[in-house]
Amino acid sequence: MSRTLFVPLLMMATCSQNETPATDAATPAAAAAVMVENPTKIGECAERTIASISTRFNEKLPSRPPRPGKDGGSFVQYTSKHTQVSYDWSAVLAHSKIGDRVRMCLVSIPKDCPPGDDRGRVYETTNLRTNESWTMPDDPHMCGGA
Repeated sequence: MSRTLFVPLLMMATCSQNETPATDAATPAAAAAVMVENPTKIGECAERTIASISTRFNEKLPSRPPRPGKDGGSFVQYTSKHTQVSYDWSAVLAHSKIGDRVRMCLVSIPKDCPPGDDRGRVYETTNLRTNESWTMPDDPHMCGGA
């Protein structure tokens, strides 16, 4: 097959792939879920209960996207005192409610952190009521940062 024919065919095949988000069961964290009390290894998960939902500034998280320049980000705290935070508004988190059960799966651990500085771990969290998921770190700063 000539290169001039192969490249366009390859581009068509690549562009026509299904772009629908993966279902919950197909996500890496869900597929390799190992339930534990406190995740310390990638792929480990724990169930938590949402205690509070707000912006990073402890204001009510809006149900609609904020206007440009007014985005206070997103913050969620669980009854276990674990947290997740984002500098961006999260529609999925806005659909969640206090008291919802979630499954938090550890998907990323920063490297070369100072001893005792565990900030920056990233979790994929699935709300068990809505079956929607979000991925956020546990702190706005990575280990060794501000």
